[in-house]
Amino acid sequence: MKTANFKRITSIVVSVALFFTYACALGPIRSYAATLEQQKAAYNSKIQSAENEIARLRKEKAPQQAIANTLQSQLADLTSQSYVIQCQRDQVDKQVTSLTADIKSLSNQITKTENNLKDMNDSIDATVDVFCQRLRTNYMNGPTSYLDVLLNSKDISSMLNQLELMKRVTDSDQKIVDKLNSDIDKAEKLKVKLSRDKNEAEVKKTELGAKKIELDKSKAEYDKLILSAEAKAAEVNKILYGYNAKIEALNDSVEAYRGAEAKIDQAIKAAELQRQREAAAAAAAAAAAAKKQNSGSSSSSGSSSSSGSTSYVTPTYSSGSISSSGWMWPVPAGYISSYYGYRSDPATGASKFHGGLDIAAPCNSNILAAKSGTVASVNYGNTGYGNYIMINHGDGSYTLYGHCLANFPVSSGQHVSQGQVIAHVGTSGYSTGYHCHFEVRDGSGNRLNPLNYVHK
Repeated sequence: MKTANFKRITSIVVSVALFFTYACALGPIRSYAATLEQQKAAYNSKIQSAENEIARLRKEKAPQQAIANTLQSQLADLTSQSYVIQCQRDQVDKQVTSLTADIKSLSNQITKTENNLKDMNDSIDATVDVFCQRLRTNYMNGPTSYLDVLLNSKDISSMLNQLELMKRVTDSDQKIVDKLNSDIDKAEKLKVKLSRDKNEAEVKKTELGAKKIELDKSKAEYDKLILSAEAKAAEVNKILYGYNAKIEALNDSVEAYRGAEAKIDQAIKAAELQRQREAAAAAAAAAAAAKKQNSGSSSSSGSSSSSGSTSYVTPTYSSGSISSSGWMWPVPAGYISSYYGYRSDPATGASKFHGGLDIAAPCNSNILAAKSGTVASVNYGNTGYGNYIMINHGDGSYTLYGHCLANFPVSSGQHVSQGQVIAHVGTSGYSTGYHCHFEVRDGSGNRLNPLNYVHK
């Protein structure tokens, strides 16, 4: 009976021991899963905060957008009215140009008519001179009568010829005078008409000039209004651009956060699957040990089996390992989540060069100095690295540790030893989860592959 009780108690102790052994083995998985849940909750909070901020910005943007729309409508109306005035002004310019040409033509015609009148008057003066000369001759020679012609003619034929000649001279002179008088009358009338037309054209040109001045004034007022509206629109558009830029940046952040959440969900599922497999393996091993103990076996086994492969990698929690080149692994609690070289950007999906190692680890995990050196700088959250620290190792090499928490235990200029805690894992800056971005640089600032210096 005592032997049986002893075996039973021994079996229970072995089972409990095996259970706690496997429970401890599952501890890191549970801790990692809890960390992932914390990260997911943090991203949910960030998403909610970003969406609230987007809603607030859109609400603030709405009145400015309404002002911009009103200004745009006013600009369209003002521009249309200014265009109509410009067309009217152009038409007036054409009319003024045409009238100027008409006035010039009329002036030329008046000048020509005046010259013609002068010529006609000169002709009349010449004809009058001929008459006067003839009268003087007649006076000097005495009056010539038809009786003189009759008495002095040799014959009837000569008399008739002289009488006909006298008549023709008299008729011709009269016709010339009559025609010149008629032409002068026509020229005077034409001159009056041309002068009247010219005066009317000049009056109309003056009226059009006044209208053009009025249109120029109206257009200047519209142009001034347009410039004012454009200036106001530029100010409002600048404000809208600021709102749109902030909203776009927040939308990009939300998209990046959702992408990170999706990866965290995948990691949580993988961790849960691994936990279930290892729990099942632990339970099977405990049952097998208990059965073996009950069957009287004197040996005990603490071995366990491993389940099939999975995409989840259990982080190793150990002190920093030192490579053959003398460099220490900087995050003992972490594992590589992204390598040095080109990769798909976590936020945009575009191919982008990654100049270091991303070492994932739970929040507040220790970050160690990979080599001894002097702290070159401690920086707080103004870049994509977030909070980060740089160490000068004095041999031409530098190391950078990014996305840290802000509780740095060291300061710039301080000497640090290899393996000394210099920072803690966070997710500050351009980050989609808790990790340390680790870089190795040469004296010229070139980023080198860290795996040539450290190993896990």
